Amino acid sequence: MSTPTITRATPTNTDIFTPQQLQNGACCFFSEDTKSNKKSTYFFEIRGQTAVLSTSATEKTFIQAAIQEFLLYSNFIHKICDVQGNVLMQKPPQKLQLVEISKIQPSQFYISQQKLADCQNWLVSEKAVYIPIMGRGGKLIALDGHTRLKAAANLGFAKIFVYEDFSEDYILDFVAACENRHIYSVFDMTVLNGEEYNLKWLKYCAEYFSGL
Repeated sequence: MSTPTITRATPTNTDIFTPQQLQNGACCFFSEDTKSNKKSTYFFEIRGQTAVLSTSATEKTFIQAAIQEFLLYSNFIHKICDVQGNVLMQKPPQKLQLVEISKIQPSQFYISQQKLADCQNWLVSEKAVYIPIMGRGGKLIALDGHTRLKAAANLGFAKIFVYEDFSEDYILDFVAACENRHIYSVFDMTVLNGEEYNLKWLKYCAEYFSGL
């Protein structure tokens, strides 16, 4: 059996998922079996701290690989079931804390305008926002989810849920770079169009990691 290649879906993958799936806040992936060139879809519908997986895949190896990729970006999920209710993954729930948005230190500089617009389409409550953070030096550092954080701020949410997670030390370099740019909260972040976002943020990340 070949090793599955799991790819995180983007809002442009309308040939694989419906616009509703891509915009309702769930995370979507597809797996490509490189041996047979077969694509299987994986749609995770998030319901609080649980998720329901709808998939066209039959191979358990591919399903487990998709789940692991999903959890990289959604570690607040503690149980995943299939549409029949069978438990596919379960772990102790994360301890959640409700904190003020203004007290969360970003670890990136920019927000994608398109991703922000998509996020604001489905974000209806602060209870749908879960941000992984790391406490360091009295700061609550956002490790991911900056688009959700910005969308929540734009929609007027004062507080959102955070949970403790882990990151390599590079995140401290990113925080220092944010502070050098006077970015101390999501309100200081700049929204860029797709071309500018790729040129400025993605290029910065590529150059940083290539220099390690």
